[in-house]
Amino acid sequence: MNLEILGNTDAFLHAHVWPRYEWEPAHLVGRPVWLYPHEHWSDQQFALGPQHNAMREAIKRELHLLSGNDHS
Repeated sequence: MNLEILGNTDAFLHAHVWPRYEWEPAHLVGRPVWLYPHEHWSDQQFALGPQHNAMREAIKRELHLLSGNDHS
């Protein structure tokens, strides 16, 4: 898991949480995910979509619980 807080151009703090996988190339594991080729970021097979909705909702629920805001 990589956690990144980059830049200071927003008026609020935001972070990126990047899961890391065993299938990743050895030369990229443990390095910034931004080092992947540009094609990786624009390829539709890697795009966020409806197939991720359940995971997004689970993360949202957990963040609400952790923040003490357990109501939706």
